[in-house]
Amino acid sequence: MKAARMLSRLAMPGAGAFALAAALVLPALAAAPPKVPPRLAWLTDEGMVAVERTPRGTEALANPTNATNPTNATNPTNVPNAAGNLQTPLGSVWKLFVYSYLAVNATQEPAYRCASAERRTDDEYCCDPGASIGREQALAQSCGPYFEPARLGLDAGGWTRFWRDNDAPAWLQRLDAMKPETRVPVADLLAALRQVPAPARTAARQALQPVTVRDDEVLAALGGGPRLKTWSWREGTQPVGGAAGWLADGTPFWFGDAGTSRSALRAEAPWMAAQWAAHGLAAPVPDAAAVSAQPCIAVDFFQRYPIASVQRAAAGNTAAAPAGPLRGRYRIAFQNGSQLAMEAVPAQVLRYGADGPRIAARLPLEDYVARVVDREGDARQTEAARALAIAARSYVLQNAAETEGCRQIADDSRAQRVSPNPPSAAARAATAFTEGLVIDGQAVRYHGDQASPGVMSWQAAVAAGRQGQPFAAILRTAYPRGSLAPFRAEADCTPLPLAQQWLAERQQRWRRVLRAEAGFQPVDDTLRVCQLAMGVPHSDQRRLVIRVREWHSREGRVSLIHEYLHLAFRDHPHGQDETFIERLAQQLADS
Repeated sequence: MKAARMLSRLAMPGAGAFALAAALVLPALAAAPPKVPPRLAWLTDEGMVAVERTPRGTEALANPTNATNPTNATNPTNVPNAAGNLQTPLGSVWKLFVYSYLAVNATQEPAYRCASAERRTDDEYCCDPGASIGREQALAQSCGPYFEPARLGLDAGGWTRFWRDNDAPAWLQRLDAMKPETRVPVADLLAALRQVPAPARTAARQALQPVTVRDDEVLAALGGGPRLKTWSWREGTQPVGGAAGWLADGTPFWFGDAGTSRSALRAEAPWMAAQWAAHGLAAPVPDAAAVSAQPCIAVDFFQRYPIASVQRAAAGNTAAAPAGPLRGRYRIAFQNGSQLAMEAVPAQVLRYGADGPRIAARLPLEDYVARVVDREGDARQTEAARALAIAARSYVLQNAAETEGCRQIADDSRAQRVSPNPPSAAARAATAFTEGLVIDGQAVRYHGDQASPGVMSWQAAVAAGRQGQPFAAILRTAYPRGSLAPFRAEADCTPLPLAQQWLAERQQRWRRVLRAEAGFQPVDDTLRVCQLAMGVPHSDQRRLVIRVREWHSREGRVSLIHEYLHLAFRDHPHGQDETFIERLAQQLADS
C-alpha cells in the first residue's frame, strides 16, 4: 500500500446505495468514541483522497473497495482506518447547503433580526440585539437562525427536486436532514459539495472569504484560496470540529479533528497545507466560474513607451501584425529603439490609431495581479511576493477608475507596471495564496527601495521575508493604519446615510401610491445607499445596494428613487420596465 497517495474511485450510488446512505443519516449519537487523529479528505476526478495524522506521520486511509489493495479487498468491512468508513456530523455545514439553495433560486428572503427583548439560541453568532443580518454575513458568521428552513418557508418538495436534479446524494435531498446532528459518510459530503451548482459555489466562496482572515496562523498556512465553512459538534462528551468547503479550483474538501473548529484549524492548518502541496494542490488554477466572478481590469500596455511596430515572431517575417486579438509570440519594436518579445493571449488586443499601434487587454483581477508581481518584484521571494500581490490588488481596486464594467488602469511606473507576458508559475502561486485579500483603511503605495509611511519597500519586504516574517507581518509594518481584509463589492461602499434615511422616510409617504401598483414589495432596512465615484447609477437586487453620484439635486433624487423602484419591483415585470420605473420616479420626486 502506497501511503503517499491512495485514490479511491467514487461511484455514484444506485438505489440500493441510496437506501444505505439514507439509513446512515439520522442515527442516535453513540457514546463518546475513542479520540481519533486529525483527518483530511478531498475529492478529485480520480476519487477521494483521505489521510490522517498519526504519531508515525501522515498515513493514507485505505479504500475498502479498491481492488488494487488485496488486504482491503478481501476484508472490506473490518478495515479500522478505511476511507469508506469515515463519517462526520454535518455541524454547521448544513447552512452551506441552504445558502446554496437560496443563491441558485434567486430567493430574496427577509433579513434576520435579532430580538432585543429575548435572545434566541445562536443569536450571538448573528447580530446585536435589535440589529439585523443578511445572507452573506449570516453564512460567514454561522448564524443558524437565519437559515432555519421554517423561517425561510422552504418547501420540502422543491428542495428534493432541486437537489435530485443536481444528482446530489440521497441524504441531501431530505430537507429534514439539514441539522447539525445529521451524520453522513465523508465521501457523500464531498460528493454533495461537488454537486453544488457553480453559481452557488462562487457566491458561497465569496461569502466565506471573511473566514480566511480571522486567524493569523490559519491564514499564514492556508492563505486566502481555500474557502471553508467551519463546524463544531460533540461526539458523546468529546468536542469535535473542523471545516468543509472548496479549494480555488472547486475541489471539495473536509477536515475533522478533536476539539473546536478554531482549535483544530489552528493546530493542523500547516499539516493540511503540506498535504495539499504534496498532492499538487498548493496553488490550483481557479475554475471558470470563479474567474468570471472576478472584477475586470482593463490595461493599456506600454503607456509611456510608444510602439513603432508589432510583428509575429516568425523567421523572416517583416509584416505588421493585423489589428485584433493576439495569440502566440510577437516582436514589439518601440519608438525609442528597444525591442521586446511577447507571448500574447487573446485577451490582448492590437489596435492601430493616429498615434500608432496600441495594445490593451481586459484581464481577470487575479491574472492582472500575478502579472504585476512578475513585473514589479520577484515571485521567487515567497513572502515578499505574497505581500506585493496584496499591495498590487489593493492599489488597483483603490485607484482604477471604473468604466464600461471594467476598472481602467495604465501600465505605467506612475501607477503599476504589468507584465505583457502570461504570469510565471511562482507569481500565480503568490497571487492564488492571497486571493481576494486587500489592505482596508489605508491608501496603498509601494516602491522598489524607499519605504515611508504607507509605502512598502520591495527591498525591505524581501529582507523581512528572508528573516522569517510572513506576508501579514510585512504588510502590518508597511501599512500600520490599515488591516488585512477580504475584498468584497460591498466593501467598496462609501455610505450615504442621510440619503438612506431620506429614502426610508419617503418610502412611508409613498406607500399608498406604491401599493396601488402591481408587484410592489417594501424594501427592508438592510438597504444601503453608496457613493458612486463615476459611471451610471445602478442597484444590486440581491444585496439591496443602491449606488448614486449625489442625491441633493432633483436629478440626483430622481436617480435615487429610480434605483429604489428597481428594488421595490424586483420580482415583477415592472422592475425591468424602464419606462414605468422612470415615470414613477418622476412622479414620486415631486410628491
